[in-house]
Amino acid sequence: MLGLLLPIAFGLGIAARKPVPVATNLPAEFNLGASPYAASDWEETDIFTHAPVHVLTLRRPIRGGRPTIALTAGPDFVKPDLLVYWLAGKSKAADRLPEEAVLLGAFSLPALALPDEATSVDGAIILYSLADGEVVAVSRPVRFKDPKN
Repeated sequence: MLGLLLPIAFGLGIAARKPVPVATNLPAEFNLGASPYAASDWEETDIFTHAPVHVLTLRRPIRGGRPTIALTAGPDFVKPDLLVYWLAGKSKAADRLPEEAVLLGAFSLPALALPDEATSVDGAIILYSLADGEVVAVSRPVRFKDPKN
């Protein structure tokens, strides 16, 4: 009985499933990699004390826009599902992600837009492994230059 009903139920399930939704246009926030960025004059190689991550500010060729950074690391720095967060003020992240941390995006993205407050207050960049559920690294306090100036 099971041998007869299982293939029929499987076939009906395949026939009844909905098509996969397709987005024709992505919002600008998700399409940062397609925008032409140029490197600015700020690069830090020692912003993280326990991780070999380099931080480089980026700017658009046209003046204006939000401050944007790019993160790079060597091939020996491998962490699963690494996300990048911004935390304004003094760093409180030691073993868990603070609730007030702002998600910037995945570590693998070519450009990450910072919140506007990153140019007016000191803050920290937090690297968080989603797969491991742990804070990988916290940067020293840093304030970024306003790209409009």
